[in-house]
Amino acid sequence: MLTKSSSPLNENHYPVTLVSAEEAGLLASMSTKEVFGWTMGKLAQTDNLLTVAVADYGRRLNLDRFRELCPDGFIQCGIAEQNLIEVASACANEGFHVFAPCYATFVTSRTLDQIRVNLGMMQSPVVLVGVAAGCESAATGPSHMAVEDIAVTRTIPGLSVFSPCDNAQLAAILMELSHHPKPAYVRMTSCDNVNLHPHGFTFDASDIEKLFEFSNGTAVEHKSNGTSLRKRITVFSTGAITSRVVEAAKDIAVKRDCLNQQFSGRLCSTQLDVYGVSCVKPLDDSLIEICQDSDAIITVEEHSILGGFGSAIIEQLSNLSTCPQVIRLGMPDSYLEADTHHNVLKRVGLTISSIKKVMLEVLSN
Repeated sequence: MLTKSSSPLNENHYPVTLVSAEEAGLLASMSTKEVFGWTMGKLAQTDNLLTVAVADYGRRLNLDRFRELCPDGFIQCGIAEQNLIEVASACANEGFHVFAPCYATFVTSRTLDQIRVNLGMMQSPVVLVGVAAGCESAATGPSHMAVEDIAVTRTIPGLSVFSPCDNAQLAAILMELSHHPKPAYVRMTSCDNVNLHPHGFTFDASDIEKLFEFSNGTAVEHKSNGTSLRKRITVFSTGAITSRVVEAAKDIAVKRDCLNQQFSGRLCSTQLDVYGVSCVKPLDDSLIEICQDSDAIITVEEHSILGGFGSAIIEQLSNLSTCPQVIRLGMPDSYLEADTHHNVLKRVGLTISSIKKVMLEVLSN
């Protein structure tokens, strides 16, 4: 179910099916790098203006099909990320549909001045693609972990920031930005290769999608006005970590009777809704309405809890006369030692069991 409201993409002709059910299944088996290459190859069949500019990273992006169809559309800038932004901006200003994939940590920090001037002030319609965002490259240490990229990019005026929740959504966002170029940053994260869109992905005029809902027990009397209401907990998640959020909520639903006994009946009369949010900036207008009907909100992201997705939601809620409690799950305000991606997520509390524990604590209070 999609909540309809304004969107920075394709505002005038929704819905459009961009990824079929068969394609969604295929994409779920790929890495995000392979998804990028697959999408570029598909777009190259009909878009002779498609251009991919890289900073010494092209060999890992599955671009063989794209380079076969658009041999002149591939630009290798070498290990020079700042030059990459300048070259990509110049091409985009000449009318080419430019994607600039690069390690997320470098393309959003080393090139900040170029992004600010070219994509911000000049509004060059370049699509930056952050490869290995979050702590996907944790094995190489904190220098390669991109846990500040949302915080950095969402402060640039006019720059849209996308954080797809699965590979089907990633491919669809890349396709849409090719059809309607604009200054944008697309964050590629990977986690467990779960397909959240088994029926395919159809863009609607929204970037907030309800992925799971669960109600337990009957409504209870509201203390202030006597109306009959449930205690409603809303979880907003962005990026591939969303699959773990959905699994945590499903596990609570399956084990509800046992868990209700464990928590002395405190889970009765509760409602848990999980939303995937693929566009961090601008946030969809419907988010405020959803939050107003919530007793507590949990945000989940593979990003620093400072300045990221959770912070963006709190900023939106600051205009309300009354604000629900907000619990933010994400990366701590510290540099993490090198480890596997899985182990780092475990250490910072972004496993299914850890997310489930937080959900239960909020539901039972």
